[in-house]
Amino acid sequence: MHTTITLQGESEEERLSRFGDWYDNYCTFEGEPTTITVHEVWHLFGNPEEGGWTYQNGEPIETICIFSKAQAVGELFRLHNKYEEDEDTCYDICLDQKYAEAYPLSKPFYE
Repeated sequence: MHTTITLQGESEEERLSRFGDWYDNYCTFEGEPTTITVHEVWHLFGNPEEGGWTYQNGEPIETICIFSKAQAVGELFRLHNKYEEDEDTCYDICLDQKYAEAYPLSKPFYE
């Protein structure tokens, strides 16, 4: 349930509905979420002669404990509005079941 996508022309109601769908999907596939984590993310790239690898790293910014779908949807809405204002930085805002921790991917992913 990661997002860095802003849909142009999306109304507040549409955005809240989308966040509600994220919550429902998370419950279906992962179980009940207990937190929302926010990470600042950046990517490291290898040159084509190195195989064109890409690593994604995340530095924890904050963790919000959630206790209901309504609270989760409201917090997702608030956090996305807060962090979308910073156009120079990429953020990963996720439903989760643990506190935000720094993460480098252990293996590169390829584009």
